[in-house]
Amino acid sequence: MNKMESIDHFKSNLREIDTLLEYAKDNESDIEKYQLFNKVAIVLLSTKFEVFLEDFIEEHSLRCLEGHTNLTLPTELKETYATTAAESIINEKNKDKKRQYLTSIVTLFNTHETKLQGLHIIRPSLKFNYGKHGQKEIEKMFSRHGLNPFFTEESDTKNILMKINSLIEIRNNVIHQDSTPSMTHQTIDGYKMNLLEFAEILESHIEKNKALYYNE
Repeated sequence: MNKMESIDHFKSNLREIDTLLEYAKDNESDIEKYQLFNKVAIVLLSTKFEVFLEDFIEEHSLRCLEGHTNLTLPTELKETYATTAAESIINEKNKDKKRQYLTSIVTLFNTHETKLQGLHIIRPSLKFNYGKHGQKEIEKMFSRHGLNPFFTEESDTKNILMKINSLIEIRNNVIHQDSTPSMTHQTIDGYKMNLLEFAEILESHIEKNKALYYNE
């Protein structure tokens, strides 16, 4: 099994949340400290998930380009890359960079089999937008990089994404309105376990579909 480092790192990094929740538990009798540790845990948990999503997409896209050639790259992904390159040609002022983007399009549709490592310059956005609707942003992010099957084939993702929506809404209220959510450390631990389940299902899905995603 070819492990994804981003997933392993995320699982490991969640231990810091456990530490904060232990502090919260130890201070249940002091409401101000208890709420403080819970607020910090919510923000840190959400931040770690955002970093994980971007790290995973970065690793996934590079592994995809390393494994595929222009003849094996899925058509949907090829079109997405070509669109990104075309938009870059229009918006770029530097002529040398314009040529690079144009060369990338030629590489994609060349009839001779060509490796794709150089196409990292036309990868779609790797950023996760922490908007109001986390699920939609996650789905958009994954779709840009050919990962739609993760949501259509994995039946548990719907409930997991609903819980992620709830977490992101709470996080946004804490960040933007300085609100103090009335929740227990056990509730936050539940959100943490939900994100862990997301990562584990994703890891299993990647392994089952590595021929499609990475030509392995």
